[in-house]
Amino acid sequence: MLYELAFAIHMLGLIGWGGLTTGAYYLLEASGVRERKILLGYRKLVYVEWVSLLAMTLSGLYMWDRLGMPPWVYPAFALSPVIALGEYYHWRLTYVGDMDIFLKRMRILSLFYTLVALFLIYDMVFKPA
Repeated sequence: MLYELAFAIHMLGLIGWGGLTTGAYYLLEASGVRERKILLGYRKLVYVEWVSLLAMTLSGLYMWDRLGMPPWVYPAFALSPVIALGEYYHWRLTYVGDMDIFLKRMRILSLFYTLVALFLIYDMVFKPA
């Protein structure tokens, strides 16, 4: 029962990490809104992203322990510092003050996050050794 709860938290964490700001970024890109005050609201989503990553990390560590510490989880551990640096950069981007610069830099970061998320999903689903 606790494992299933941890799995649900892990999946919701993935959505919170990958879905909220990615969706907000694409909405900003498509809407043409260029007001600086939008970045304040976006920054709040980045904080939600951090909480989601923490929930994903803690639930992942619990499941990893319950599964007997399988080696296919190590790539996720290896990516953790990279994701943390990306999140710090993501947060700093909300202080840029120019929406055009923010959106331009977010395009690159969004592509990076998409590739990382796809790799992590591949790792979770196929569990390569």
